[in-house]
Amino acid sequence: MAEGKIFLKENRDRIEKKYREQAMGLPQAFAEIDKKLAECTDEVSLACKYLYAFMPYSDIGNYAFEVFLDYAENGVYLWKENSGVAELPEEIFLNYVLFHRVNEEEIAPCRTFFRREIGERTEGMSFREAALDVNYWCAQEATYHCTDDRTLSALAVYRRGNGRCGEESVFTVNALRSVGVPARQVYAPKWSHCDDNHAWVEIWCDGSWYFLGACEPEEILNKGWFTNASSRAMMVHSRVFDTRIPEGEVIGKDGMVTMLNELKRYALTKEITVSVKDAHGKPAEGAEVSFEVLNYSEYAPIAELKTDSLGKVSLTTGLGSIHISARMYADGEWLHAESSMDTKTEDCCEICLMPVGKEKGIFYEEWTEIDMIAPHDAPVNKDMPTPEQKERGSRRLAEANAYREQKVRNLSNPECRKFLEKETGDSSMRKKLLEVLTEKDRTDCISQVLEEHLKFALPYEKNMDADIFVPYVLNPRVDDEVLQKYRKAILEQLSEEEKNMLQKEPAKIWKWIEDKIVSSPEKERSSVITTPSGCLKTGTGSLLSKKILFVAMARTLGIPARLNPHDRSMEYMKNGKFVPVSAEMEKKASILLKASADTQWKYFQNWSIAKLEAGKYITRKLEAENFRDQVMKLPLEAGNYRILTSNRLPNGNIFAAEYYFEVQIGEMKRVELAFRNANLEDMLENISIPEFTLRKEDGSTVKASELTAEGKHILAFLEEEKEPTEHILNEMMEQEEAFSRYAKRIIFVVKSKKALETPTLSRALGKLGNVQILYDDFSEIINTLGRRMYVDPDKLPLIIVTNKSLNGIYATSGYNVGTGDMLLRLM
Repeated sequence: MAEGKIFLKENRDRIEKKYREQAMGLPQAFAEIDKKLAECTDEVSLACKYLYAFMPYSDIGNYAFEVFLDYAENGVYLWKENSGVAELPEEIFLNYVLFHRVNEEEIAPCRTFFRREIGERTEGMSFREAALDVNYWCAQEATYHCTDDRTLSALAVYRRGNGRCGEESVFTVNALRSVGVPARQVYAPKWSHCDDNHAWVEIWCDGSWYFLGACEPEEILNKGWFTNASSRAMMVHSRVFDTRIPEGEVIGKDGMVTMLNELKRYALTKEITVSVKDAHGKPAEGAEVSFEVLNYSEYAPIAELKTDSLGKVSLTTGLGSIHISARMYADGEWLHAESSMDTKTEDCCEICLMPVGKEKGIFYEEWTEIDMIAPHDAPVNKDMPTPEQKERGSRRLAEANAYREQKVRNLSNPECRKFLEKETGDSSMRKKLLEVLTEKDRTDCISQVLEEHLKFALPYEKNMDADIFVPYVLNPRVDDEVLQKYRKAILEQLSEEEKNMLQKEPAKIWKWIEDKIVSSPEKERSSVITTPSGCLKTGTGSLLSKKILFVAMARTLGIPARLNPHDRSMEYMKNGKFVPVSAEMEKKASILLKASADTQWKYFQNWSIAKLEAGKYITRKLEAENFRDQVMKLPLEAGNYRILTSNRLPNGNIFAAEYYFEVQIGEMKRVELAFRNANLEDMLENISIPEFTLRKEDGSTVKASELTAEGKHILAFLEEEKEPTEHILNEMMEQEEAFSRYAKRIIFVVKSKKALETPTLSRALGKLGNVQILYDDFSEIINTLGRRMYVDPDKLPLIIVTNKSLNGIYATSGYNVGTGDMLLRLM
């Protein structure tokens, strides 16, 4: 199809130049790569060089040449055989068809395999048609499942049949690229209206970008459950690994990755400007400005930029509240400043950088209230499928779901069985090694990798108790890195003298690493970890990668070690206790937190604590810590801290409070947490919900617009005999007289008449009187309504309060304490 054309003619010289620059930075790694490139065709060699030229150093260290060869060969095949691919602008082909990496996922060769699986069904289709069809294939192979933060490879998502939204979108982008459809992942890094984030997919066709939900197929583009949610975002971004940036607003760099602003495609936007001044009132050029939203009770960055020569920086964002923090290193210390603004009413703000601390500049030790307002629901994309398209889509999705359910019914990783069944006389330790891994690890681990870790760890088994040996010596998992062999490679790097010295003085492992491994942040992606063996292979690694290498080396030498679960500081065991490698990380101060009994305190739900490090607040991970009798004592390093508390309202807004303090060595700070309660009027929304129908007992149907036409109604989708539904029914029966007054305006929706015979629901219907009973199969309406009202549709009961026809004012899902009282207040 590409006869007469020269492959990558416009970029050939640029690729060759960038490849050589990359090779000069890591000569020890590229000697072998150059040999293998010489065995490839000219086109495949050039495609490989493009990948190597713009991949992070971590990819070079972590993966063999053959992994990337799959991506290059498939890309060249598409260019030669698909006229649509050959006619693409080269920048689109390079970044969004050929390139191997989507985000921070593990890389595994998958493109040729995916193309062979789906190539025939998309043959002859336009990019638009192919994208819609490929998404049905993706839905038949994988669906959503909440797991840990490590991002699986696209091939692992395909094999296990599920993944987080970020993993689903990585899988879908790879599937699309495998058949030549230009595709990328986009992210709402953090929502403003709820505590979460979301990733989906954009495809390029007809000269523009269009979106779709990964593994959530529709019959049209620019349609997904998140259409309304994305209109309330303060940022939606994509990323590009190439240094030649496609058109778009740059909103920051993450090492060698550039972040691009895509928000205008989804929401109403405006440009805001921040002016940063130094302590003398002069423009602060080069200050780092972080734009943040309050999510999971922490300020989370959505864009990070540097000020220009006038000390200014501008951002296109949504219409809601945004928190701004700035930092700059000057005169031997970090300066810091913070502010907040409501972009709906404000266009600009000015902040002044100061040193932080009691004796320096910025310092607070009192609670300050702050309101964070979520953008209103104002969808930009309003396309809807026709009734015929909707019916066809439902049928195709049902077929995809049935296929996938059959596929995963008896799914297991044969590598686990292979590892367990090897007869070597250490079967109990094999089982313990698998048990210490995460659920996700057990689905994609490789037996040869586990064998290496078992072999080199076993000599130290008798030196310590199993509850120390298994998690902190035998365990190959340190953080979220790719699980690979590393113990033999580490031992080969050390002389006998070094091994003996490091075993006696484990803290010196860090000095060894600092001497041997350099950090090149401009050539990395901070969230992509170089494995311990990758660090040794390339001589490079990020700070986090080097910390993981420390733990790996310690465990290889039989020294129990870990990254501290609160702050990722390196620790090793000494005299039965974990001690920090760095003296600066010693926790020689503390805080005593007192919590009010009338609030259920949960970390990363309604409070968090962060430490100021290099002019930036870094949130501690304290999910495992709990209050006892409303008190919690935490060991801390000396320094400056910020506590945030937040009350997320059903309308998406947050009533928050901030407390800044400094704690000295040997000091115990006492702080009483403050929580802001809300009035009823602060909590309500006016959300237009889509029309839908429910069945009556006789099989006839009734429209929701008719059911909710006059006044307020409670619409409750119940899952009979399940604990959350039982709770709310019991609450309603406890207040029988009050709820009976509204019985005619309460609508219970169940799947079948059989549900009415279950004990609790039957008793509730007897007590409450004239409650309306309607029916639905819960296959579609639940998801649509839950997403529309910004609650979790997977948690039943789903309860919506309406005020006039199809106008939702409140919603809740699952069981929450006090739901019954709230419903009565609303009615």
